[in-house]
Amino acid sequence: MDMRGLAHFIQDIRRATGNKKEEESRVDEELAKIRAKFIHTSSMTTYDRKKYVCKLLFISMLGYPITFGHMEGLKLMSEESLSAKLIGYLSTSVLLNENSDLLMLTTHTVYRDLLSMFDLSRSLALSAVANTGSRDFVEVMHEGVFSIVVDDTVNQHIRKKALLTLLHIYRKHPDIVDLNAVVPKAAELLLSTQDGVSMCAVTFLNGCISKETKHLYRGIPDKLIQVLARIILEKQTEPGYVYYGVPAPWLQAKLLRLLQYFPLPSDADQRNRIILVLRKVVKATDKVLKDAQTQQKQRGTKSRVSAMNAVLFEVVSLCIQWDVGSKLILECVALVTSFLSDKREANLRYMGLILLARLSFVDVPGFNFHMHCRQYQQQIIVSLHDSDPSIRKKALDVLVAMCNQSTADDIINELISHLPIAADPNFKTSLVLSIALLAEKYCQDYNTYVDIMLTVVSQAGDLCPPDIAHRVVQVVVNDPSVQKRAANMVFEELRKTTKVSEVMLCVAAFVLGEFGYQIALNAESTPIVQLILLTQQLSFASVVTQSIIISTFFKFYTLYDDVAVRERIVKTLQAYTNSPHPELQQRATEFIALVEFARRELLEKVFEPMPPFRDDVNTVMNQVKRLHSGVQDIWGLKILERGVGDVNRTRKCKFKLESGDKHKEEKRAITLNDLSTMSTVPPVQGENTDQTNAELDDLLDVSLPPQDVDRVCSTYQEHRRRLFELSRADKGVLFSNESIELQCAKSTYGADTRMTVVVRDKTGQGLVQVAVEVIRAEPGLILQSRTKDGASVVAWGTITTEFAARSCFAFSSPPSVRVQYAPASDSAHVCTDALSLPILPTTFFTPYQVDSDANFSRLYETTKQASACAGWCKAMSPSTRVDTNTLMQLLELQGYRTKVTGSGAIVGVAAFAVQPKDCVEYVPVVCEIQTSAREMQVFVYSEDSVLQQGALDTIKFAVR
Repeated sequence: MDMRGLAHFIQDIRRATGNKKEEESRVDEELAKIRAKFIHTSSMTTYDRKKYVCKLLFISMLGYPITFGHMEGLKLMSEESLSAKLIGYLSTSVLLNENSDLLMLTTHTVYRDLLSMFDLSRSLALSAVANTGSRDFVEVMHEGVFSIVVDDTVNQHIRKKALLTLLHIYRKHPDIVDLNAVVPKAAELLLSTQDGVSMCAVTFLNGCISKETKHLYRGIPDKLIQVLARIILEKQTEPGYVYYGVPAPWLQAKLLRLLQYFPLPSDADQRNRIILVLRKVVKATDKVLKDAQTQQKQRGTKSRVSAMNAVLFEVVSLCIQWDVGSKLILECVALVTSFLSDKREANLRYMGLILLARLSFVDVPGFNFHMHCRQYQQQIIVSLHDSDPSIRKKALDVLVAMCNQSTADDIINELISHLPIAADPNFKTSLVLSIALLAEKYCQDYNTYVDIMLTVVSQAGDLCPPDIAHRVVQVVVNDPSVQKRAANMVFEELRKTTKVSEVMLCVAAFVLGEFGYQIALNAESTPIVQLILLTQQLSFASVVTQSIIISTFFKFYTLYDDVAVRERIVKTLQAYTNSPHPELQQRATEFIALVEFARRELLEKVFEPMPPFRDDVNTVMNQVKRLHSGVQDIWGLKILERGVGDVNRTRKCKFKLESGDKHKEEKRAITLNDLSTMSTVPPVQGENTDQTNAELDDLLDVSLPPQDVDRVCSTYQEHRRRLFELSRADKGVLFSNESIELQCAKSTYGADTRMTVVVRDKTGQGLVQVAVEVIRAEPGLILQSRTKDGASVVAWGTITTEFAARSCFAFSSPPSVRVQYAPASDSAHVCTDALSLPILPTTFFTPYQVDSDANFSRLYETTKQASACAGWCKAMSPSTRVDTNTLMQLLELQGYRTKVTGSGAIVGVAAFAVQPKDCVEYVPVVCEIQTSAREMQVFVYSEDSVLQQGALDTIKFAVR
């Protein structure tokens, strides 16, 4: 019906498009007229109501808010006139959203129209349900929609519209739709002779399928194959659905996509039928692509090629999913390769990259995915710089899929080099996660892993997910061999950058607070320099990061006794006592109170080293799973499961390789505890101590063939002997084999020990990759190291590593180091030895100065009464003669002042030096040895059980 007033209004608006104020003035004028007309609606005709509602619709489409007139649209919905009903439904869909209270007023009208016998009324009602689907509204309407779907007498065009409406409801409110009743009806509609109905049915089935609903789809694969055979083999397609010579391409693609959720049919006839369909599609597409190269200018060629490619995309995916055979797979590979090389069509390159990533699941004779991708690696890397973000993302997916152990280094380095120039934040985040995933899977040791991940954290800036940084911290805390390296790297990052990212600053503050002491001997990274660099970052940091830095400062306070360091820390903390942020103010106030009033034991408890993290928690994998939590696509789930599964398997395999099988006699694994330490009781390090020691033993486990075990045992037994000798001497040889010799010199003053370890080449060919790294030190012993003269040794030359150790509180076993070297003539053959440094608890023993026998006895009795006792008994053979003077000399060499009591027992009194804060403190230790013809008994008394056990272990080793 002609609405002249509406037409004039639209013309006025068109004339005012160049002047915004003129348009607004005309709209306001028209709204005022309409509002005046709606005041008295009793005399308004249906024609006027339609005209004014249409004007409101047009104004709404221009972007102006409509705050009145909604009820007039609802009145039009209930009119018998089809034109009025049409405008009423249109106004409801446009002017009302699903949260509008007025929507419930339409419930009766819409439900009545759903049950109407007129197709137009049903169609309008279905559109209203689909477009304004609030939960309350849908709960009322879905029964009416369902009744249309299951009613075979209803026009199929209306049934397909009802089916798509149910799909809309299912996507928003899946609990409302009863799939048990709907899926069978949708399966029946698949076999409709009308291609449009079949397409709606397969669209519904594609939208509802998932792991939870897959059991409802029994029998549907056979129907899908039947429809495909009708289109491809029997060539029965409605003329209206033939697109540039391609029969129903959209229907073919959707049928093939749904088939990917099911296995290859077990029935031979069905299997041969669908494989014939796939072969015909691949062959036809290949022919079309070849013809298109000579017919590019013909009308419709491009559209025909695009339609065929859309079908081919699903065919290749189905072939990969079903693993249909090498011949068909290789034909698909050839077509995918041609997509990659297309320089004109970005869509083809995009499809080629997706399919290339999916080809990683193919395992057929004659095709090696990794070797195939190596040919196109440079081309894929170039795609990372493509202007299209979709192509960049898919190129990244392909690089991750094609990566294996042999290409991992090149691909990871390439991705890292691309990280600084990636401008898109979303792509940069994906890049970070991809690098982290590859590092988890392919890094052979944690040193390489930490290098890569700290570089990523540095270059990704604030776009680096916090879970990545947490994973780096977890690895550094759990593996002592990387702690010094990590401390050096974060220190260099702070030194070279004026303002570092929040994530990097958090990592740097944590690592330096826990392990900064390991680089404190270096002239460029002294404690005061570390403190200054962190202080400079405070003004740029968030409140959370400042809190971490403040905690780091107080760890510095407990670690270093430098007056300048402590004064600067206290001054900084005092400034924060007036901070407007409660968290910062509270931390600063509490830390200053601890400095002024807390006892040593409390400080040690509050700031003891971080215990190891649980190794079964991987925050990188958690981040990957979180980002893909909404993925329902079959290929997205396959790629996610493979990525996470590969990382879990890799971690398990690495654990097995490192831990070995220590319970099998034929392996005769030689571990650190067996050969290098003298402790029988694990050191006290909190709840995770046993786990930490077990991981350390696994890491240093050396499983050898039987013919080599005796030689290695003798070498390490010699190292044990030399270790004990050096615990009593100032210098000597710590370790020696056919390639190297380690000479050791040390000096002790109070609670501090300085040690020099010199590695000398014995081969006469020189050494490369020489390193002496600390891999284990108990929390009671602070150990720092510094290597001079680089990492190579000339023929017969030496390289020196300096160590500084401080006893902060009791420990029971010596620190361990890993000595690594390789002959200059064969740098690939890296040798590794795990050794202990001669820093035992007795290293810090000092004889008590007792001026009389009475004072000696009093000290002996007082210590015995106030302390627990640890004892050991050794059986003596009749032929064994125990020399009292020898035992006394043995104790005196360990730092005891000795005396023989009236009963014949040998008593030793020593003081164990510790320096938890400013001054050195001494813990008394008493040793008593009683001998008889049958046995020798050793008793050690000390108020500290860890120290007690360490002293007892040393004596046990000495008297054996």
